[in-house]
Amino acid sequence: MFGTYILRNKMIVSVNSDPNRSEFDILLSSTINELNVHAKNSSKKVATLLGRNLEPYVKDVMTDLAVGTVFENSIELIGGQKFPDIVAKKYYGIEVKTTTQNHWKTTGNSVLESTRVDDVERIFMLFAKLASPIEFRCRPYEEVLSEVVVTHSPRYLIDMNLEQGKTIFDKINMPYDTLRKKESPIKPIVDHYKSKL
Repeated sequence: MFGTYILRNKMIVSVNSDPNRSEFDILLSSTINELNVHAKNSSKKVATLLGRNLEPYVKDVMTDLAVGTVFENSIELIGGQKFPDIVAKKYYGIEVKTTTQNHWKTTGNSVLESTRVDDVERIFMLFAKLASPIEFRCRPYEEVLSEVVVTHSPRYLIDMNLEQGKTIFDKINMPYDTLRKKESPIKPIVDHYKSKL
């Protein structure tokens, strides 16, 4: 938990870097299990939940599962063009992606993250493969970003099967949290691709 300590008239604030992380991991795991049960039992209904239609559905499942936990009444659907789609306790974020193809890859969000919700520190990718058999998976956001592609702006490529050590951040030798806080997060990525030419 958060703590403040007074030491010789100096205030030191110790901040837990990931409040309630183990409880959040349990909530995410329960959510994925529940969604996969829905995928088996109501696959026709779940198959219609493309794109933005899936976000409120996931939010409702999480809200139900959060009852009796520290996350009760804290699950929020952000909606619109904001990143991420769902926020828990104003700290954790869930970005929801879908594909109708039978694979685990898609184009992700902008590298610039100009629409990122304030105060969200940890983001997870919740991915729905809506081709038969329908399946849901979830992983930390920075672990599934393999490359950067340029559409109308530089965007991450998502690969839910990405091996550890193969992310774009491993390739540019810079952690995700360092890159995203840079004034020009594109530059290290451009430098990386230039060095490969």
